[in-house]
Amino acid sequence: MDRSREEYRWEWLETWDGQGDIWLAFDEDRKEGDQLIMQYGLIPTPFSFWGEPYLAGKTENCMSHPDCRGAGVYLPHEKEGFEDAKRKFQVFFTTTGNRAKGAPGAVRRKLGYKGLDAWVEYFYLTDSDYIDRQITRKLSKKWGSYAGLLKSISYLSAKLISAYFRPASDPPIGRGQIKLFDSRTVPLEQIEQFWNRNKGLYGITIDRTSAYLDWRINQNPCFNHRYLVICEGEKTIGYVIFYLNSNNVFRVVDVMADQKQVALFTRLFRELVAIARKEKVGAVVCSTVEGNTLLREVLRKSGFVCLESLSFLKRQAAKTEEKPFLVYVSESIPDYQRAYDPANWYITALVKEGRR
Repeated sequence: MDRSREEYRWEWLETWDGQGDIWLAFDEDRKEGDQLIMQYGLIPTPFSFWGEPYLAGKTENCMSHPDCRGAGVYLPHEKEGFEDAKRKFQVFFTTTGNRAKGAPGAVRRKLGYKGLDAWVEYFYLTDSDYIDRQITRKLSKKWGSYAGLLKSISYLSAKLISAYFRPASDPPIGRGQIKLFDSRTVPLEQIEQFWNRNKGLYGITIDRTSAYLDWRINQNPCFNHRYLVICEGEKTIGYVIFYLNSNNVFRVVDVMADQKQVALFTRLFRELVAIARKEKVGAVVCSTVEGNTLLREVLRKSGFVCLESLSFLKRQAAKTEEKPFLVYVSESIPDYQRAYDPANWYITALVKEGRR
């Protein structure tokens, strides 16, 4: 995927923990300027295992030259880098093992990674015309000559999809005050204090230090993120981080609530839906994994619908596909076997690359 110099510098050269780790291979017999043939990369990511900090390496942008593919040379290259990286990282993971016909996942499994879980997406339709426009746009690319018929089909489809959503109610009034911040004004120190009070409750998840959030969210050159925060005085008791993408959709990056209180979670999501309606945003979308029962239940209670549940083809594909979220956990971590139970993980889009 193309990226600007600014995006590359942010993602690889100036992370929250210094420069990312990159292993390159060159073929000096090739012509000058075309000698780089393989890359293996790990982005440092802080993890918390029931409140204890560990450093993880997130595999990203691993690739080989088209002339080398199928020659059996990439796996030994990544294996060498992987063994070297074990001196620094206690956890390794990748979120996209099914890309490129499953090749990344196949490589990682040979190194000892295990398929932990599959991604699911929940959405809340905040503008009924949004679905109509999206269906029309996608179908018109294939069958543009039938524009009139397509308009009728997309309109009816949009109405059917809208029927899944109960009428929006006013956001519930509960403890604390709701505040909206951008990346320049958000009180990260208060969010880190909130996280430190709660991290033991959230099992295995990203360690939400202010240094990591400042890099991953505030300094991210790809999107302008906002924070919806519930405060009690100077104390944070819940937040949701989101951004507006190019399809006029709010994408949720992260969400947490004090003591895992469902009432706080649902208030955050309903407040976010209310903002989306006010700003004429088409939908709100939140990604998680199948094993994250807490977040999935909260999303259902908040009126969100699982996209996979609406698609027969997606459900059938999920039965045969390997789990794309893969992990490797060092035996040096106490009770490391528990890390291979997806029920012990709290996963949001915060673990993703931050560029899509």
